[in-house]
Amino acid sequence: MRGCFVILSMLGLLSGCSHYGLPPPNANHGHLALAMEAYLRHKASYSYLLDAENLGDAVPRQEATGAPALELEAGQAALVHAEVVQTLKGKPTEGEVLRALEDLRAACDAGHEPACTYLEKEFQGPQRSDHPLRYPEVKRLPGGVEFAVVILQCHIAANGQMRGCDVIEDGAGEFSRSFIEQLGAHPFRPATLAGHRFASTYMFAVTCSRGGNYKYKLPLEQKMGWARLRVSRFPESPAAWTNLAAQLALHEPQAPEYPAVIERTYAVAPRARWIATEKAWRQVQAGQYAAALSAIRPALHDSTQREHPNPYVLETAAAAHFGLHQCPEALAAQRQAVEELPGEWPAPERERFEHKLQEYEATCGAAPAVSAG
Repeated sequence: MRGCFVILSMLGLLSGCSHYGLPPPNANHGHLALAMEAYLRHKASYSYLLDAENLGDAVPRQEATGAPALELEAGQAALVHAEVVQTLKGKPTEGEVLRALEDLRAACDAGHEPACTYLEKEFQGPQRSDHPLRYPEVKRLPGGVEFAVVILQCHIAANGQMRGCDVIEDGAGEFSRSFIEQLGAHPFRPATLAGHRFASTYMFAVTCSRGGNYKYKLPLEQKMGWARLRVSRFPESPAAWTNLAAQLALHEPQAPEYPAVIERTYAVAPRARWIATEKAWRQVQAGQYAAALSAIRPALHDSTQREHPNPYVLETAAAAHFGLHQCPEALAAQRQAVEELPGEWPAPERERFEHKLQEYEATCGAAPAVSAG
């Protein structure tokens, strides 16, 4: 066994890269947005992004809470946030805490900054103990190399006890049982919101390989074949679909299946940053501006965007606002997108961003700046 690597997120996977490079300016929108996500976490990540065997986002297969999805208008968000804070100051039931979490996310998605700040400060996801995991022994591969992904969606009670796991992927065909036993052997620190414990979902994901050496990279044809194999074997896995969509954006954007893969990926992982952005961008191109704005909202206001603003998320929001004749919001988002572009980013892309801003200004005039949300 060459090793297993715990995957926290696509960006976490990229953060240790040591290669340099920038995307070509004629790359497709999905490729450029992915490259920017990597760059914002580590300026030297582009070559690693192209080589990575697994770019999947291990998000829950379904919402951890049973609460219905909520979408708020900006004017409603402040009131909902205030009501949630008041509820959490008391002694809410676990169900009320779960609903409060969904309400806070909806208020944050609507662009209410205090709700986003409150979430960052008061929400803590479940955490497993510090006990090290033992990786199952397998027979050494006589030649070549194999890669496999194991993803578990585990159910953590409010007291920290694990109540079982759903196997989302087990490409190794033998590892999931061992990992489930080990994860369940020690209590978790349960999820909390403003100090109130509640049952939640814990995602565990590892990418394993055997054979070859640590520098081995799958040839592109094999990497794309593996990406397609994963979605055929595990059609309900958000990580398998986000990986295939990302690999297609980087390497085969003209593949006939790419549009359908984007649709399917968004259906199973609507809050995954990159896929939400790409889905919204395609909706903008189709003139579906309201739907695009709804799709981009979670990516526009999540903690990653707040810490490392991605210009491609901003330009997508700007285009949606412009299509809806919301000039102040469109101008604010596009101006920020231009400002956030790294100085070394390909010049044709900067020119495209600036030209779009000029187009908006010519149509809208000097509208006052407001929040991009």
